[in-house]
Amino acid sequence: KKILLFINSAVDADTLSGTRPNIILIITDDQGYGPIGAHGHPWIKTPNLDKMASEGILFTDFYVAQAVCGASRAALLTGCYPNRINMLGAPGPNSKHGINPDEVLIPEMLKNKGYSTGMFGKWHLGHSQEIFHPNARGFDDFYGHMHTEVGYFPPFANQGGIDFQRNGETISDEGYETFLLADEASRWIKARDKDKPFFLYMPFIAPHTPLEAPDDLVQKYNNLEDTRELTRSVAIDRTRTLGGFRPSARPIYAAVVDGLDQAIGKVLATLANEGIEEETIILFSSDNGGAAYAGGGADNFPLRGGKGDTYEGGIRVIAAVKWKGKLEAGKNFESIMTVMDVFPTLASASGVPMLNTKEIWGRDMWPAIKDGKKVKLDKEVYFASETP
Repeated sequence: KKILLFINSAVDADTLSGTRPNIILIITDDQGYGPIGAHGHPWIKTPNLDKMASEGILFTDFYVAQAVCGASRAALLTGCYPNRINMLGAPGPNSKHGINPDEVLIPEMLKNKGYSTGMFGKWHLGHSQEIFHPNARGFDDFYGHMHTEVGYFPPFANQGGIDFQRNGETISDEGYETFLLADEASRWIKARDKDKPFFLYMPFIAPHTPLEAPDDLVQKYNNLEDTRELTRSVAIDRTRTLGGFRPSARPIYAAVVDGLDQAIGKVLATLANEGIEEETIILFSSDNGGAAYAGGGADNFPLRGGKGDTYEGGIRVIAAVKWKGKLEAGKNFESIMTVMDVFPTLASASGVPMLNTKEIWGRDMWPAIKDGKKVKLDKEVYFASETP
């Protein structure tokens, strides 16, 4: 195989003059393709995500690397297919593996060029050894949890052991996890070293099952009718016809997504209040298709299937990018882009050289996003099924 070293040519004038943009990468968990107003789903209130789509660029054909969270998050941060880096599937509580330290991650690349780096949310990329942990992989600050399914409320111990920390120390913060992450990220932005650009990674757990939300949001959607069509995936639709899955999960799913939108809105408001919107690239996406099976509540319509499937509903997700004053607002980006492309694309947009010496699969899509240039799809895009 060829060894690829990416050297960025699509560098903005700002980066040439020494000013690099801040970067915020927001990832939601099992949100999938459908449930925001910008995709024609007005029954869940997502004003902040809708505004980001209208003020930025909405991706119509954005693909993950696998229809589950851990694998796609690994691909996102490395630019590699998860099978190449031994991260197929999703690491469980007893998993011993993580991303090999020989692989370069986005925060390591940016930190090497003077960025402050912070992560707030779900890691899920290795926890058995400290060399796999966020603080060992380029993050100056980490607030969140190492596993998945920790629960949305204290003690964050859904898998039987408290999993909430700040830089390796267990914490006992009280509140709704989605809002805690937004509060902490906002504080971090305000307290930043203003002489340095920053990279903020926010991988939420919402709207992953088991779904929970504050009482006011639960009441807000309590009477939401479940009018979803079947997904046309036999494995998923069969779960909706089995007994014991009533009432519908649709109302609580809507409540969780509404809370997620509010949390994202708080971070975006912090950027505006700090006067740094025009200095900040914000990229948002889901990590895989929505959990449309019984108990999940998601809807990927008009795509087929959902989480776990290699149908479009499992691998094609909502995504958008915004850079106020630099990217044309209200535009759709209709070329195929994958999570593997994010790494080289952000490197290009920020003018930061990639440190990779191993082969990656991602393409630099910045010339296409910013200037409408064609970027050839010169490698296969393929997916491994969670439900073969």
